Amino acid sequence: MSNQQTPEKTVIDEVVESLIKKTELLEKELSTMKEALLVKEEQTQALLTSFENKFGNMVIHAPAPDLSEINTSLKNALAIINQNMEKWPKPLKKEYRFLFFPEQLRSVEYVKAVLTRVILCLLSFVFLILAYLLMDKHIQ
Repeated sequence: MSNQQTPEKTVIDEVVESLIKKTELLEKELSTMKEALLVKEEQTQALLTSFENKFGNMVIHAPAPDLSEINTSLKNALAIINQNMEKWPKPLKKEYRFLFFPEQLRSVEYVKAVLTRVILCLLSFVFLILAYLLMDKHIQ
């Protein structure tokens, strides 16, 4: 058994040694990569500060907008709207009229009937006024 254990130990030792060497190489590569990364980060920070210094104080002035075309198109549109509104039918006028004779009916019988009623109403109104004046003198 001791014969079998020694070769296994040597194989295990070799594997462990190779793993240790590989980890050492990986650690060295990792440290070099970290250093390279730090150098790149310093370079980017330097570039950012130079960019901020160059363009940080820059002021951009935009030209004033030209609204003349918009104003003319709005004026034209409003003129067209006013013209269209003038073409619309006008609102109805309210007129209060007292018609003895309607415009649709102009027969002689209707005119006679209306005139007789108007005359009778006027005569009765005059009679009532005279009656009041006579009664007023007798009551006092």
